[in-house]
Amino acid sequence: MDLLGNLDSFFSQMTRRQIDPSVSTAEIGDLIEFVYPWSGSSLWGAYIGEGCVVHFGVGDENMAQRTCRSFLQQLVPKSNGDRVLRNTRICTQRITEIKVPPGTRIRVNNNKHKLVPSPKETMTNRCETFLNQEFKYDLVNFNSEHFATFVRYGSAVCNQIASKTKNDVDTTQTLQMIMQQRMETETSDHLRRFS
Repeated sequence: MDLLGNLDSFFSQMTRRQIDPSVSTAEIGDLIEFVYPWSGSSLWGAYIGEGCVVHFGVGDENMAQRTCRSFLQQLVPKSNGDRVLRNTRICTQRITEIKVPPGTRIRVNNNKHKLVPSPKETMTNRCETFLNQEFKYDLVNFNSEHFATFVRYGSAVCNQIASKTKNDVDTTQTLQMIMQQRMETETSDHLRRFS
C-alpha cells in the first residue's frame, strides 16, 4: 500500500505545476523561471506585479509546436522553424495561466546571471517598449531568457546554451537599438506636438 501511495503522489506532482514559495514574494523585475521537467530547458519571464510576468510568449505554443521548433533549430541551425511556426509575441500573462508541461517548477531565479539589476523604472520602460511586439523566436539568438534578462539587466544573456558565442552581445545591441529608436520617436512626437 505504501508503494502505491508513493507512486500516486509522484504522478500527481508530475501532472501539475510546482510553484516555489519565492514566487509569492516576487518583486517587479524579478526573473521567473519555468523549469520544464526532463528537457533541461526553461521559459523565462520578468515579474511585473499582481501575479503577472512579461515574457517572450513561446510558452503559449503547445508542446508539439515547441518540440517541432527545437527539433528544426537543432537539425538546421540557421533555421528557426519559421516555415512551420509563426512569430512569437512578447506578452503579459498571469503566471498560473501560462501553458507549461506537467511537472514544471516555477521559481524566482535572480542568481543565475551574476549581473546588477537595473532600476525598476528602467525595467518597466523596457517592458512597455517591447510589449505586444512580435519577433522570431530563436533558441540560440533570441529566446525567452535573452528577453527576460534584457528587461532586468539591460543585457540579453542565455545560460541555457552550452557554447557561448557573440550571440548574446548581438542580441543585446539589437534590443538596445530598438529602445533607442523608440526614445527618438517619442522625443520627435513630443517636439512636434509642442512646436
